[in-house]
Amino acid sequence: MASEIILSLLVIISAYILGSIPSAYIVGRLKGLDIREVGDGRLGATATYRRVGLAGAGIVGLIDVSKGVAAVLLAEGLGLPLLVVLLTGLSVVVGHNWSIFLRFKGGKGALTTYGVLVSLMFWQFFIALALGGIAYLITHKTGTSTGILLCFLSLINLLTGSLILLSILPIFISLPMVLKHIFMPKTRAMAITNKEGEG
Repeated sequence: MASEIILSLLVIISAYILGSIPSAYIVGRLKGLDIREVGDGRLGATATYRRVGLAGAGIVGLIDVSKGVAAVLLAEGLGLPLLVVLLTGLSVVVGHNWSIFLRFKGGKGALTTYGVLVSLMFWQFFIALALGGIAYLITHKTGTSTGILLCFLSLINLLTGSLILLSILPIFISLPMVLKHIFMPKTRAMAITNKEGEG
C-alpha cells in the first residue's frame, strides 16, 4: 500500500514536470522570439502560429497533445488506480499552465487537456469534438466551442454508462483553463502597466 502511494505521488509529480516542458517557448526561442513578451503572454499553439507560423504551431500542438497522452499512458501502464490516472492527467495540465521552468507561466492547457481526454475516452471525445467544431463555425469563439465540447463529452459519458469519475473528468480538468482565462488577462495588463510606469 505504501509503495503504491509513493509510486502514485512520483507519477503525479512527473506528470507536472512533463507538462511544464514549455514547447511554445522553446520553438519561439529557436526563432529568436520570447513568446511570453508578445500578445497576452500565453504560451501555446495559437500564440506560436501568430508569431512563428504554421509549422511552429504544428510542432507545439503535437508536443502539447502528446504530453497529455504520455501522462495518462504512464499512469495506466503502471497499473495505478483510476483516480490516480485522473489526477495524473490534471497534473500534466497544471504543469503546462504553470510551468516550473518559466516561473509558473504557461498556456491555457487546451491541447494538453485534449490529449488527456482522448487517451481516456477516445470515440466519445471525437463525437464531442465534432459538436465543438460546429459550435466554433457558428460562433467563431474558441472559449464557447471548448465549453460545449467539454459539456457534451461529460454528457456522452453519462449517457453511455461510463464510470462517474470519467463522466465528471471533462468538467473537472477544465478548471485550470477556466482559472487561466479569468486571471491571465488581469495579470498581463498589470505587468504592462507596471512596465510603462517604470519607463
